[in-house]
Amino acid sequence: MTPLRQEAFQLLASIPEESLFSVIQYLQAEKLSQLSREQRIKEKKIALDELLQFSKPIPELDDEKELAQYREEKFGNAHIN
Repeated sequence: MTPLRQEAFQLLASIPEESLFSVIQYLQAEKLSQLSREQRIKEKKIALDELLQFSKPIPELDDEKELAQYREEKFGNAHIN
């Protein structure tokens, strides 16, 4: 048993019986919170995996060529450099 657990057991042993109910409620709420947090993380990982299935690599683009083509389409042969 780790020293931290030993300390926790010592503290529990020193708590009056009527206060143990509050401690138990707190521990149960913390356990539920941890389970809930783990479930949310799991759901988010699944959603990310589904999203990544839709992604695909972007082809390399030549920015200067793309800009020149756009200008040609937009302005025609206006001799813009």
